Amino acid sequence: MAQSMSDTNRKLPILWIVLGAAASVFIVLVLWGKITWFSDQAPVEFLPNMDHQFKAIPQSGSKFFSDGRTQRDPMEGTVARGSTVYPLGMGDVDKAESFNVNPHLEKTEFLMSRGQNRFNVFCSPCHGYDAKSNSKVVERGPWPGIPDLTREQTAALSNARIFHIVSAGQNLMPSYADKISPTDRWAIIYYLRTLQGVEGTDSNAPTVAASNSSTTGSAQ
Repeated sequence: MAQSMSDTNRKLPILWIVLGAAASVFIVLVLWGKITWFSDQAPVEFLPNMDHQFKAIPQSGSKFFSDGRTQRDPMEGTVARGSTVYPLGMGDVDKAESFNVNPHLEKTEFLMSRGQNRFNVFCSPCHGYDAKSNSKVVERGPWPGIPDLTREQTAALSNARIFHIVSAGQNLMPSYADKISPTDRWAIIYYLRTLQGVEGTDSNAPTVAASNSSTTGSAQ
């Protein structure tokens, strides 16, 4: 009799553990909305307004706008607060040579570190951290034409031209004028020059070239 009572007492804690575990699983499934995998009933929602908010979800459609797009284009003629508009188009290469004047910012340790940081964030996904365009994007995707920024042709571009490319875009590369401030764009150029191993020229504008030519002729 004593042995039987002892066995019963030993079994009771195990029974309660099993029942507790089953209840916990049941509660979790109810809260998770998966009480049954074949039910066509809506899951239990304690705060439905949190699950179904009236907001725009990135990369999703919209039933509010007639064109079905969530992301909206800026209204024509408007400029976001704190932003600057780059006035030149992608093809305004000659204008860029005289328009983009190098501010000759002091190349402090902070500025160069800032340039490296912005380059790594915005440029390295395609051009790689060393600017040689051996990034994962080039390896995995069919993206021909992503140039090695350390090659001789790119290193020969003026600072004004590179600033223009970053600001207006080129070929498949979009404009970064709305994402990178002018100061950060120059910081990126200064850092890129260190990767190229060249000082770089400020501008290849015809007027500058003619002026340099006339000055050289006068000196002779």
